[in-house]
Amino acid sequence: MLVSTGGVYRTRSGKQVGPLRPFRDGKDEPTRDIIGRSAWFYVDGVGAFDKHGEYLTGGSECPNDIVAEWEGGGEIDRYIPVAEGARELTVGTAIPIGTLLAEVSVSGGQVRLSKAWLEAAGGPPIALDGQGVDTLGVFHSGRWRTFRSIIAAAAVAEVAS
Repeated sequence: MLVSTGGVYRTRSGKQVGPLRPFRDGKDEPTRDIIGRSAWFYVDGVGAFDKHGEYLTGGSECPNDIVAEWEGGGEIDRYIPVAEGARELTVGTAIPIGTLLAEVSVSGGQVRLSKAWLEAAGGPPIALDGQGVDTLGVFHSGRWRTFRSIIAAAAVAEVAS
């Protein structure tokens, strides 16, 4: 499992932690634990985690270790507040491997993603998370376009029309 900034996860004890934010040297403690692991992420009120989601200073099999993504309810851009008067819509655009769809809120030029998914030709819909929309994409006109940039362009164009 890949642990990433903004993610919401389930710990070994079953509680929800997140969204994770980047660890800040000098502001968050501890930076390392007794085993020598470095802090990569931090959750206020819980503490620091390494790059694999293991709780620092917890030792092996700690109840605060991250073991899975939290199921359900998580919006991709949940950390961005919905602007007053934002237009909410579902956008879709054809890409070479199928259709890319997303539920978004658009205010001016800012696009906030709630959910995104890919309907590949001949296959079931594939849900995308924040990391998926920011890293996956397609080559178009000789350059890489992430799914986020494709969704944002389609949303802004839809609102402008």
